[in-house]
Amino acid sequence: MRELLRRILAGLVWLALVAAIALGAAGLVSGTDHPPGSPARAELTYARDREVETVLVTASGQLVELADQVAALGVQARGALAALNGTETSTVEAAIAEGDRLLDEMLAQTTTLRRELAGVPYLARADTALLLSAGIVAWHAALVAALDATEGLQAAWVRLTNGSVAAIQLSTLLAQHDRQVTEAAGLGRAAGYEDAMARLDQADATITDARALRDRLANTVDVTILDQWLDRNAAYDVALRGLYAAYSNVGSKVTDELRDAIAAEAAARRNLPPDTRGLVVIMAEISRGGMNGAVIAIEEARGRLTSAIDRASQAPSPSATP
Repeated sequence: MRELLRRILAGLVWLALVAAIALGAAGLVSGTDHPPGSPARAELTYARDREVETVLVTASGQLVELADQVAALGVQARGALAALNGTETSTVEAAIAEGDRLLDEMLAQTTTLRRELAGVPYLARADTALLLSAGIVAWHAALVAALDATEGLQAAWVRLTNGSVAAIQLSTLLAQHDRQVTEAAGLGRAAGYEDAMARLDQADATITDARALRDRLANTVDVTILDQWLDRNAAYDVALRGLYAAYSNVGSKVTDELRDAIAAEAAARRNLPPDTRGLVVIMAEISRGGMNGAVIAIEEARGRLTSAIDRASQAPSPSATP
């Protein structure tokens, strides 16, 4: 009986020992089942994470500066659009020049930053997951995505610039035409009819240039008001020329031809735009023809960049110690 009891106790001790060994082995396997780069084995990637993190911190700061520049470009775009609606061409030109400078800086900075992110060590290797933590890899990907958000800025600014240049050219031509006709009228009042008609020839050439510009704008702009403006001014030029021709042919007697010419000039003058409101409408139509879309595209790019920067700032960075 005593021998049997001793054997039972020995068996229980042996069973307990086997169980302990099994549990220890399971713990060892579990402890070695975490690959480098996972939170459980962050110490294996610590040194390389810190090396890459230095580059990513610098890139993050540069992206914030880039976002500020995109915001500044949006300010210039909106300023150009507002000035164009008010026919303030000098303000438009200043905004375009400043926008060109900002865009050149942004393109250079984007190229440099893209090169730096592409050259971050360990990220182009097949075993990246074994060399860097998942947080570092995600952070880098978020920064690259943020940089991609700036694509399309140059095309948007070119659309805005082209629209502004066309509007400035048109405004300049219309103002030049008005000045030439005013000078012709002054010469006519001084009985310099031949000189007045020569100045009207210049006005005709200006109208021709304005119509050529109108044809280019017609692809993107409603040119209805512009057509009316050009047609009425051209009709007045014809009537004024007829008046001066009649005066140059008449002697001391008023003829029916002169009376008809006087009446035709008066009717054409009444048909002229009474003020510059029509020009404001024309400028507004040009601004809507692509320029509004360009401003929106710049604002959307700024929003995408800001959102991507926010996502990059939320990417988990390594925090383990070696």
